[in-house]
Amino acid sequence: MKNKIISFTIIFSVCFFTFSNLFAQDKKHVKNVIIMIPDGTSTAVLSIARWYKNSENKGNPLWLAVDKYICGLVKTYSSDAPIGDSAPTGSCYATGHLSQAGFISTYPPKTQNDIVKLDPKKAYQPMFTILEAAKLSGKSTGLVVTCHFPHATPADFSSHSPFRDEMFPIAKQMVYNNLNVMFGGGLNYLSPLKRDDKKDLQKVLIDRKYSFVNNYNDFQKINTKDSLVWGLFADEALQNDIDRNPNEIPSLLEMTEKAIKILSKNEKGFFLMIEGSKVDWAAHSNDPIGIITEFLAFDKTVELVLDFAKKDGNTAVVICPDHGNSGVNIGNSNSSKGYDKLSLTEILDQLKKCKNTAEGFYDLLKKLNPNPNEENIKTVFKSNYGIDSLKAPQLKSILENITDKYNLTKAVAKIITSKSYIGFTTTGHTAEDVFLSIYHPNNYRPNGVILNDSINHYMCDILGIPNLDKYTDVYFATDSLVFKDYSWRIDTTLSATYPTLIVENSKAGKKLSIEAYTDFYTLTSMKNKGQKTEKKMNSVAVFNQVKNKSGKIISRHFYVPFSLRKEIE
Repeated sequence: MKNKIISFTIIFSVCFFTFSNLFAQDKKHVKNVIIMIPDGTSTAVLSIARWYKNSENKGNPLWLAVDKYICGLVKTYSSDAPIGDSAPTGSCYATGHLSQAGFISTYPPKTQNDIVKLDPKKAYQPMFTILEAAKLSGKSTGLVVTCHFPHATPADFSSHSPFRDEMFPIAKQMVYNNLNVMFGGGLNYLSPLKRDDKKDLQKVLIDRKYSFVNNYNDFQKINTKDSLVWGLFADEALQNDIDRNPNEIPSLLEMTEKAIKILSKNEKGFFLMIEGSKVDWAAHSNDPIGIITEFLAFDKTVELVLDFAKKDGNTAVVICPDHGNSGVNIGNSNSSKGYDKLSLTEILDQLKKCKNTAEGFYDLLKKLNPNPNEENIKTVFKSNYGIDSLKAPQLKSILENITDKYNLTKAVAKIITSKSYIGFTTTGHTAEDVFLSIYHPNNYRPNGVILNDSINHYMCDILGIPNLDKYTDVYFATDSLVFKDYSWRIDTTLSATYPTLIVENSKAGKKLSIEAYTDFYTLTSMKNKGQKTEKKMNSVAVFNQVKNKSGKIISRHFYVPFSLRKEIE
């Protein structure tokens, strides 16, 4: 009897442990993950934006949508530098690996400055992203941004390159990576009139059964039952939220709402990355009103997303910047004395007078007069920024940069800041830890200070996605490894930038060809009168060519699925 009791106790304990473990796993997993990245948002921006939001509220304090779910800080950095660039920091969220400045979801080479351990054998290999893994599992995938779509952060989740500025090849990858939804700017990167390869990628999308829209009216008419939609609403990046015409360009909130309606139709779930892209741009310009209003537009979108997640009950929302920028804070040389006596009204008075961001100045001026003069400049400052007088050096700085939008934005921002109490330490990125805000239906979330690669590990964990490195090995194997027993070459006859990988097996009478940055290959049967068959891959074929400072090629490979070896046998 005693043995029976012991046996029963053991069986009960094992069953209870197994059940408890399964229950814990079930509480952890969700069907949908939405990651929201306010690019370049220093933690101090939360305080500034909160005070700005509260300045018109005389009753209870108004909180930001992100506030309630803040659970820690994220340490952001690159593999060889404490201060991160958007390309590797976004890549880290997408792949779980640190990388170098300029690298889009691509493994970095070793350097003498590395602060993490690297495997030199993996240098320049594309790294599989969580978005690509989610797509393989049958989930829908989407990107919603306010920048041009092949910019660093959206590219991080849907393409691979050691050169973030090579946006035409990156754009081609994104088109062929079979996203369900892409909303943002960047029409130029699809246009044959602008592209370096003269390819019409908008036609490619339409041929692939995508609904394509490029204006607000058509955006409103999108059928959310469609599972494939691209919407681009500017040649490059979208205008800042308070600068845009709401009847011509959808807001981040509107694009996000539409994307969720489309993606949530998939019973297997979805993965969505939303970026408030231009907080970072305003920070680079040291534009306080740009930073504040772009972040508040992002925070409104956070509120919408959280409302959806709570009602859905099977969605986790991860909110965190990719890095800090500009060292922005309340307090500058204007407040060195008497800072503790400044009222909220005094601190925000100049900012509240601004109807536009510094970036918006260029368009306002050109609209007033295509060839603006000093009086036009003064008129725009007075009517749109509440600045009645300009000093001679300030006026000179505007006139000197009148045709250069980028430098003009910085000159305008400097004038706005001089009238305010907002301070900056740099026009570049900063190494500070950034805020982490997470909503999970069962409150399963990390806390404290975590590393940036942990964001990716957490998202993979709750989605039930296995180690992304295994996907990398399967889908991004080098040409020399996959086809080592066959004759192969990289053909640049038509284009050095967009070459074709050609593989031949003379014994079997087969030839396989893959165009760079596409998701299909052509198999030619020499024994069957040259009959050609086009087949799809589950990933894009990535071509990376890297040269050293003297111009010598140090790495030149196609990265393709290892399974293609069987096709040529």
